[in-house]
Amino acid sequence: MRRAAVLAVLAVLLASLAGCGGSSSKAKTSSTSSSLPSSVPKPGLARIVPANYVVKKVWYANLTGQTVPDAVVSSKGPAVGELGLHPAELQVVSWDPIAKRWNAIFDAQKNKVLQQQYGTIVSNEYVTSPPDMTPTAEPVLDPTAEGDVNQVAFVRFGGEKTPDLVFTTTQNYGGSGVPGNLAVVGFKRSEANVLYLWYGDGGAGFRVAGSGLNQTLDASAQFWTAVDAHCCPIRAYSFVIGSGGEQGITSIRDDRPWLGLFVKAEREMDSTSPVRVVGVVPGTPAASVFQEGDVITALVGAKVSEDQGLLGPALLDQIALLKAGVTASFKVDRGGQTLTLTAKLGSYIDSSAQSASPPNDLSVYAI
Repeated sequence: MRRAAVLAVLAVLLASLAGCGGSSSKAKTSSTSSSLPSSVPKPGLARIVPANYVVKKVWYANLTGQTVPDAVVSSKGPAVGELGLHPAELQVVSWDPIAKRWNAIFDAQKNKVLQQQYGTIVSNEYVTSPPDMTPTAEPVLDPTAEGDVNQVAFVRFGGEKTPDLVFTTTQNYGGSGVPGNLAVVGFKRSEANVLYLWYGDGGAGFRVAGSGLNQTLDASAQFWTAVDAHCCPIRAYSFVIGSGGEQGITSIRDDRPWLGLFVKAEREMDSTSPVRVVGVVPGTPAASVFQEGDVITALVGAKVSEDQGLLGPALLDQIALLKAGVTASFKVDRGGQTLTLTAKLGSYIDSSAQSASPPNDLSVYAI
């Protein structure tokens, strides 16, 4: 599998933040509200924001449960590196009533979780840990990248007393691909914890769904399969982020389809090639329908586009265009006999998809 897995009431939806840095962090700022008590000064951004960063936006929200709202600050750095790219920064500062000063309690550039990537476990794989699981220790946020904080919102998941901070970022490294994050950060006793982290190429966008104390995020991102060139994701996919009970903040819905098969192309790098079943995952939609050795020759009623199968069988893309929960029919050759097999597709977040272990063979695909 190849790499590339968000807000109405009590939320702030923002458009992309653009612009280049180069001047002092004392630049003009704007805020969604300024409900600070008259006895509390506004944050001294020149002291908090990195040197020579331009402050892009300031939001106030009660994230820590204190009387004084906390401040969320996004900023943009000066040109760095050979390509002259501009890093982005997001910080949360909280008022200390005893010391009577603002202290940074969250710094996106310094947060260890946000500095990690999933390696081969990324948001566009069928068979993997879900994208909100603890990542591996690979660097993700290059401080020299052209960065942007695209959306910021404050969301109440599962009846929480205080909202969580939700934000998205993208980082352009000057080459192909624009990776991005969608993060949910919670604050307990002024300590920040990354509760959910999505990472993927193209980044993700979101809107808030629901109202009151039980809100969710309707998110979307680009979806590649193993046979898609980097230029051409097969489609956009949607997923919902919300409270998963004991699982915490998690992906509770995902419209990418999961059949439960490991397949291999009969003819590599051939868009017209059938695929042979080399493994059936127990507990999946395919388990009671398909057998090892079946050759899938066609998807009945498949959608066809010129971008399908650029690097292999178009069948993989045709299946990916379907959505979780739909019923699909397949033409199958089983020992020389032509069959039509039907299955209701599961979802990428099904437990069988998350726990399945594909063979250590790059020519084997999971569908």
